[in-house]
Amino acid sequence: MAGLIGPLVGVLMTAVLAACGAGDGGSDGETSTPVTSAEPTSAPESTEESPVPDETTPYLDPSLGDSSKPGSSMTISGTVEAGVEAGCLVLEHEGTVYGIFGNYDSSVVYAGASVTLTGSVDEGMMTTCQQGTPFVVEDAQPSD
Repeated sequence: MAGLIGPLVGVLMTAVLAACGAGDGGSDGETSTPVTSAEPTSAPESTEESPVPDETTPYLDPSLGDSSKPGSSMTISGTVEAGVEAGCLVLEHEGTVYGIFGNYDSSVVYAGASVTLTGSVDEGMMTTCQQGTPFVVEDAQPSD
């Protein structure tokens, strides 16, 4: 059946063109003769796979931060809360919500913990957490 599709398309195209050309388009009453080719052509069949992979959504690990980017170091403190996305942590400090990223001790930084974090803001960081200003932790200490 697949071998018949190409010639069938060619025959149908010829019929459509012939029907278009058979109308009385001229004012002198002459009819036009449709132009057809001896052999219909078809597009070559492709056996290549699609260049778009099935999985197109990148995975970004929210626990990793890029500490190589320059930024001024700052200290924030407060109670860590669970973010709206699974595995994400946030901390509100002086009216700003920070998303917590980087390499930190998870026995110190967890939802419900009162902490003091030293690190830097990375406004350009791409995250899956969709919440807060990204804060890359350099040091984490429990608050007293």
